[in-house]
Amino acid sequence: MEMQQTYRMLKYQEALYKKELGIKKKELQEISTEKQNITIKKIHGELYYYAQQRKDGKVKSRYLSPVIPGKIADIENIQLRIEHLSNEIQDLEWDIMTASKMIACYEKRTKKENFMDEFTFEVYWKDEITARVYVKKKNVIVSRFSDNPGRQLFAEKKMTRYQLGKILELRCFEKGRPDIDEILKHLGLKEYNPYEIVRKTHGVSHNDFIWFRFPGENITSKDVLVR
Repeated sequence: MEMQQTYRMLKYQEALYKKELGIKKKELQEISTEKQNITIKKIHGELYYYAQQRKDGKVKSRYLSPVIPGKIADIENIQLRIEHLSNEIQDLEWDIMTASKMIACYEKRTKKENFMDEFTFEVYWKDEITARVYVKKKNVIVSRFSDNPGRQLFAEKKMTRYQLGKILELRCFEKGRPDIDEILKHLGLKEYNPYEIVRKTHGVSHNDFIWFRFPGENITSKDVLVR
């Protein structure tokens, strides 16, 4: 839920950036023809303001006025506005690019998570199958093949993804242990995700003979159990 809120905020912020960028680009386009460099030339001992503009590959000078305090303030303010708009546009384009990258990362992650909306795995006690779990979006269906409480992880035939996540978490190492980063790195994982962890460890524990087999795995208990 928190990630979805962040995603919506990013999309909203991106839209605001683009709207603001359009406004500022339009304003800059309207005054860009007035972009010019102000210079002072000394002619016959007197100082004068000149505006220099590049047109058709050539720099052309245009007389403005004698050098008098504040005489060309209006022109200067336009030049300052052009410079300010140019900087703001550059910043907005950077903000849009950053937001777009973050949005793309979220969408890529969401696509990966959606790919996991439907999956299945089997639960064994040694080489005896005790359950097969079917996950379909928010629903989890369990086909149980043993009622032995020492061999069966699931008390119910139906549960939520949240409940399944808690069960899977019980088959993982503690999230708060000090060497958590080293363990995740060893497993090739970037974050603590119970499903991804049990895919790597097969949900094996030192306390029992229960383990998980995922589709496509040609393994038996001797390949995964630690005792």
